[in-house]
Amino acid sequence: MADVDKDRKEFWSSQPAVLDSMVLCDNPLFQEADTDYMVQNLPPIANKSVLELGAGIGRLTGEIAKKAKDITAVDFMQHFLDVNKVNNRHMSNITYICDDFTKFQIDKKYDLVVSAWLFVNTKDEVVDKMIGLVLEWLQPGGYFTFRESGPYDEDVPMRFKQNFFHHRTPFKLHQLLGGVVKDGHTLTITRCKNSRFSMKYDHDIAAAVTEVFYVAKKVPIELVLASTLPLTTISCSYLKMGVVAGWQVLVVGCGTGALVFHIASTYGADVLGVNFTIKDFNAAVIHQKCSPDIASLILFEMIVAVEEADYGAECFDVILIQETQLMMNDPTKLFANIRVRIDLAYCLTYPCVA
Repeated sequence: MADVDKDRKEFWSSQPAVLDSMVLCDNPLFQEADTDYMVQNLPPIANKSVLELGAGIGRLTGEIAKKAKDITAVDFMQHFLDVNKVNNRHMSNITYICDDFTKFQIDKKYDLVVSAWLFVNTKDEVVDKMIGLVLEWLQPGGYFTFRESGPYDEDVPMRFKQNFFHHRTPFKLHQLLGGVVKDGHTLTITRCKNSRFSMKYDHDIAAAVTEVFYVAKKVPIELVLASTLPLTTISCSYLKMGVVAGWQVLVVGCGTGALVFHIASTYGADVLGVNFTIKDFNAAVIHQKCSPDIASLILFEMIVAVEEADYGAECFDVILIQETQLMMNDPTKLFANIRVRIDLAYCLTYPCVA
């Protein structure tokens, strides 16, 4: 059997300390979009303490340091950290640690732990330990954000075809995080989102849709055990709302995505489908992978509560809301962070048919 840890170290030791190596992609448009996407989707970091695992040459380190109180950048490749230090030498709030993220110890507590492709570099038997360490490093109520590429079936991006890479679905990651309890706390995924830019710059649509950004929160285990999240399967009749190609449509409570796929395929509109369970998100992305003709028009996001939604930078022509969401949630919270084009906007409710 191959020595996976040895292979991992040899692979990264052989990679030059340049941006191409950090994302294993030489497309500058992908590199820029990926970095922006990671930064824009972070929880609020102003005056927060941040731990970055797998900091590399600092593509995220410097951006986070601009707003955070302080950041600890960890990587097990010294030549990566050397470049990170040079790139961010004007920043005085960065601490650098060269160590394997599965082995290093630190007493400090953080408000946010952030990583890109952490679990894909972590073998199964180490994942539980890694999650336990993240829980240990986080303050109660702190966030763990991570970006992963988890293929479905055989869809593995070429840049991740290494024997030490471990690809996992959103549902599998949800199970792994929720399966670790430390000092009465666990990690629960509050939001996850696949990226439209990956579909734009990666010709392999089936693989690109599985690149997902996750936000998890450290919460008391009793809150998870007591929660009752809506789990729905949606069967919808045809909607005739005059939608045309180029319109931006938001579907709240989309379940496994039936209405989302109908709107994208019938009208050619760009659709953001919001669902409320990792199981529905997982099923929707699998369906998206099987629909390459319209996959680039569709984006899915999972949130556990309407308060987690933040669409301040986006604007919608049509908003469709499942009826049960208006009954289960405070409508003022549902609409608080949603912008519409007032002269065009429609807001409709639709039934959930079991």
